[in-house]
Amino acid sequence: MADTQVDREAADRLLAKLAEHADAVEQLLEVVGGLGRTGLLSAAAGVLEEFDEQFSAATRPELMTLLANLMMLVGALGQVRYEPLFRLALYAAQAANDKLARPRTRPMGLGEAWRLLRSPEVAQALEVLVAALRALRAPQPAG
Repeated sequence: MADTQVDREAADRLLAKLAEHADAVEQLLEVVGGLGRTGLLSAAAGVLEEFDEQFSAATRPELMTLLANLMMLVGALGQVRYEPLFRLALYAAQAANDKLARPRTRPMGLGEAWRLLRSPEVAQALEVLVAALRALRAPQPAG
């Protein structure tokens, strides 16, 4: 009998709230009806049914590791000076396309390769690469 009394009190409170907000409840029911008529309600229900499965797939450990690594890489690139990367984005693709549009007809000789290796651009690229590789080493304890 106590449960019946509690249920009645809960129903009375609910009815009082419904009466207090009757206009808003009526508008909400009209919106839900419109969503049902247009099929959007069914679509939303379908999305919610698939959400749990998709969320579970998206939170697999290997995907989370990939995302963490990607965020670290983007953060590291954000620390590199802007100007060289900007020039690279603007001009490197076109320079590569120009070279690829005119394929070599003869192999590169040793002299040509040596001159290319001694160019300031290759020297700077090698210095940047070596500096990055050295930064990968574990720091040596002082002393």
